[in-house]
Amino acid sequence: MKEVGDLFGSGQLILPFVLKSAECMKAAVSELEKYLLRDEAGAASKGTLVLGTVYGDVHDIGKNLVKTIFENNGYAVHDLGKQVPLQAFLDKIEEVRPDAVGLSALLVVTSSQMGMFVEHARRTGMGVPVLCGGAAINADFVNRIATKGGVYEPGAFYCATMFDGLRTMEALVSDGGAGRAALLGEWREGLERWRKASEERAARRAAQGPREGAEEKPPPRSSVAPVQRPPEPPSLGVRARLGPGDIDLAEVWGLVDKRSLFKMSWGLRGRAGQESEADHERLLESWKARVADERLFEPAAVYGYYRCAGGGADGRLVVERPDGGGTAAFEFPRSSREKRLCLADYFGPSDTVAFQAVTVGARASAVIDEWNRQDRYSDAYYLHGLAVETAEALAEWAHRRVRTDLGLEPGRGLRYSWGYPSCPDIAQHRLVWDLLRPGESGMTLTDAGQIVPEQSTAAIIVHHPSAEYFGL
Repeated sequence: MKEVGDLFGSGQLILPFVLKSAECMKAAVSELEKYLLRDEAGAASKGTLVLGTVYGDVHDIGKNLVKTIFENNGYAVHDLGKQVPLQAFLDKIEEVRPDAVGLSALLVVTSSQMGMFVEHARRTGMGVPVLCGGAAINADFVNRIATKGGVYEPGAFYCATMFDGLRTMEALVSDGGAGRAALLGEWREGLERWRKASEERAARRAAQGPREGAEEKPPPRSSVAPVQRPPEPPSLGVRARLGPGDIDLAEVWGLVDKRSLFKMSWGLRGRAGQESEADHERLLESWKARVADERLFEPAAVYGYYRCAGGGADGRLVVERPDGGGTAAFEFPRSSREKRLCLADYFGPSDTVAFQAVTVGARASAVIDEWNRQDRYSDAYYLHGLAVETAEALAEWAHRRVRTDLGLEPGRGLRYSWGYPSCPDIAQHRLVWDLLRPGESGMTLTDAGQIVPEQSTAAIIVHHPSAEYFGL
């Protein structure tokens, strides 16, 4: 497994092959464990890790990969699952006294839980090193939470991949503590370099003074003018609620972004992923056939149209419920960039807006979890990737139906999903749920506003011809 990890790190082995190697390792170890000597506590491991996805986050593919790689390198892993509250981490740490705790987060909004954990650990003198990973974070983020209120002396480490986490763990549990001392020394030196660089950047900005014209008050809103004649929807309220019998998966799969599927979701990249396009296509066709034969996806979609009012400087979009049940008020942030864009600017005082929500169904998540429990890591990984990309394709499929209903020309009618810069507050999913009732299609929300099943998306569709994607 060490050689496999090194090959993966150098780009000579793709991740699915790493997982297949882990399956072989797990099968072998389960036999060898019968003959391994155990200590008085009954353990036969190199060290112990408490692991989980932080509270509010339903994504666990990265966390599962960490568990797989650690276990197959001789570590005992206490996996607490996803949406793990702070107290659950603390209780398990108190119970098993681990060598480290691993925290995973996919979204920016949930990564704040990592900071809360480190702050609590610092305040209570917990003394457990923290390994942080996930798409939502980077080294700067981890350095900030490690130094807020004073350096967290046991160490808070950014692990970009599961193998970074493995190398960190190897140093933490090295014989005699020499590796741990060297790791912490190097980490503190890195923190000092980061701190000095941050101070130098702040000093340069201060020396430059305010930018020319900065003293002028920025415009309260963008120059976007609402459409004079908004498109007329065929009906108000929920327009369509579609289930597996209404959705042709073959048609949806025609909209899959294969580059994203192969390179990002399936990890077929780097030197080791440069097989012919035909090889990738054959792999995709085999998985599509398997999904269809075993009915692993249960696609569902719901979308509808509503009267709305926007355009004010406050970034509010007020949506009318067609049943006379009042209104739902969305609040969108305004960009600080030159155009000062805000989603609410694209709507006039009497306008039309569309919402949609789609899912590949709960069965896919259940099967992925079951395969992971059965140590079928590579199958679970491939199915997860295809489910994610199918959900995106299904969103595009529903989006096209909305465009057709509204009579929008090709390219008009952009789709914005919550969690991205222009509409970052996923708690607003609750407003969408009030309007579309996606629960009737098998989609629910966590306390933090994330959609369950994981392979689901929701979006607002903006018909304005000048609409664009923008950052804040």
